[in-house]
Amino acid sequence: MFWSDPARLMRIAFALAIVVLSNGSAAAFDFARIERWTGSGTNRSALVVDWNHGRNPHALAWGFRWDGFATTYDLLRAITNNDPGLSIEWTNTSAGLRVAHMVYRRPSAHGVTLPHSQSETTLMTPYGRDFTSMVFQTGTWTHWTCDGGMAVVPSNCLLFSSGVVHRLLEPGSWDVFSFSTSSLPIPPNRAIAPAPHYPFASEVISYWYGSGSPPIDWLSGEPFTNAAAALGRPTVDTTFQSTNAPVVPVAAAFRAHEVVSLGSGGYIELAFDHRVLDHPDNPYGLDFIVFGNSFQSIAGGAAWTNGDPAATVLGHSCFVEKGRVYVSQDAITWHAFTNGPFADDFAPTLGRVFDTNHYDTSLGPWNQWWGGATDPTLPIDPSLAPSNWAGFSVAAIAQRYRGGAGGTGFDISTLPLQPDETTGLKWIRYVRIERAGSLNPEIDAIADVSPLLPHARWTLEAFPWLAAPSEKADGSDPDVDGTPNLLEYATGQNPMVAELPPLIQLGVAASHIRVRYWKAEDASDVRVEVESAVSPDAVWQTNGISQAVEIGAPSNGLRAVDAEQPLSDNARFFRLRVRHED
Repeated sequence: MFWSDPARLMRIAFALAIVVLSNGSAAAFDFARIERWTGSGTNRSALVVDWNHGRNPHALAWGFRWDGFATTYDLLRAITNNDPGLSIEWTNTSAGLRVAHMVYRRPSAHGVTLPHSQSETTLMTPYGRDFTSMVFQTGTWTHWTCDGGMAVVPSNCLLFSSGVVHRLLEPGSWDVFSFSTSSLPIPPNRAIAPAPHYPFASEVISYWYGSGSPPIDWLSGEPFTNAAAALGRPTVDTTFQSTNAPVVPVAAAFRAHEVVSLGSGGYIELAFDHRVLDHPDNPYGLDFIVFGNSFQSIAGGAAWTNGDPAATVLGHSCFVEKGRVYVSQDAITWHAFTNGPFADDFAPTLGRVFDTNHYDTSLGPWNQWWGGATDPTLPIDPSLAPSNWAGFSVAAIAQRYRGGAGGTGFDISTLPLQPDETTGLKWIRYVRIERAGSLNPEIDAIADVSPLLPHARWTLEAFPWLAAPSEKADGSDPDVDGTPNLLEYATGQNPMVAELPPLIQLGVAASHIRVRYWKAEDASDVRVEVESAVSPDAVWQTNGISQAVEIGAPSNGLRAVDAEQPLSDNARFFRLRVRHED
């Protein structure tokens, strides 16, 4: 303890506050968390691009392998040649060739609808947004370096002033490019996410319907044997009474161009264009998702009318046509999910986000509820069962998808798979699906699960999937213990269990007021700062307060942090500010 001078302490007050700002911080991000690698060789380096954009809550990272001699220019050329989504404009300066603009567009295929959600921001994955608006803003890209390790800590990066051809790479080096709209260079300070691959099957390796006659699309007369229907993203809109309507949990995709059927003895083998990793940051530990055309029952035997989803209540069961799933690294040796999960099973697909504030008028004048397309790389809680949904409305369940598209998630961690040479993680590239029972399964798509940032992953796992969506907001306090969610996250508490307020100590040491608090080590994408003011109504600021310094080793996932301000005879009020990009 560091308490002293009680008389002076009587003139010091303390308050807790939470402020959510478009500003963030980040901790270590290592090579094992990168998904897109290019080049070959025994040395590894990485690129991080930080757009510092309030609407895009993360930086993106790519990996580069090399031997011999390489520069940052070599790294950038190799990555942009491998990933057409990242493009660079160059400028020649007195210091040499430098970056003028960097733009990123998500990987997609012709005709594939990209996720677009206005209402779901905190859980959107790296596949959920582009980074293009910087080309319309006046600003400067700065180059930062961090060498000598398998991980990058943005706060340890050093500004590099010369051109990219003058930067010699070292094994374990990191090059970080950060955008600033002011004249001052901004160091990288966002949480980092891996740049994604095209997340859906891109090739049909083999398909056979099986014995018997295939079902027929009653509108077009086509058989359900178009294997290419399983490529790309799951269906967003299907047919309803001669008009387009979103796929919802009670009204599945059902057209021959949307799904492919598997008869008795039939199968389909699909390939990703990349290795699907057993990534440590995947939500619920799931690695890929299979989408079919299962659908939930409606209570009382009612029919879906494509009207107000709040007026349709779900029943206890889900209509499924199970398919057994196998995975492979080479399309020769297959590993089965013998006892499930199964394809074309729970949970049903959701094509669009429920969003009454940003509904898509292109669907028709009837639409007042459905916004942009969902993100098929975000799974739902695999512990749920159809009976858990009984009594909820279609609108209520759609909100709980949290921007995702549903489907059945699969975890490859228990399968005897060889690790990836670069990341050390298990991986697959091929998926085979066969009929598992007496009913013909339909397959719409398969998707690679996107890793989540720490706060998004915490939110997804800390709050029950069926809880009210409002409970997960940063400023909410569902356990009514006086500590809002974002502060619970930052200080390692459980937002659904009432606890004592976070431990904070205030005292005087020598000529300084010292505030000590404890921050969760896993909360790497929020910044916790001590602010002071002469009164609660005055301007709160960090001026004169030394940067918080972490001391000692973490205990129970928490690390003690001290902040100090020179002591004066004026009364001072102190508070904690917790902020992250939203």
